[in-house]
Amino acid sequence: MVETLSKPILGLDSEFPDVVYVSYHSASGKYGCYCHLGIHGLACFSSEAAAIRFTEWIDLSGMTVVELTFDEAREVAKARPFPVVALMLLDRMDQPKIHYVR
Repeated sequence: MVETLSKPILGLDSEFPDVVYVSYHSASGKYGCYCHLGIHGLACFSSEAAAIRFTEWIDLSGMTVVELTFDEAREVAKARPFPVVALMLLDRMDQPKIHYVR
């Protein structure tokens, strides 16, 4: 008898959304980042409202929220200097979803 698992294991079903929102400072060309347990990543959110709250928390004049596709956000994260090594979905800041880009 062969049984098939009815639920995925190890959270393999969790994916990033097709569109994410990031904080961007146009004057400097920098993006909002976050560090979780020593891992530095480009901060992104699945909703614009959450990204706005994060941007307000950063409290840097001139920060705006920008909508990017997942692939665009990956490229932005790759272009960030070390120590940024990931794209971080921060819908739950205590348990971010981490997508490593290097």
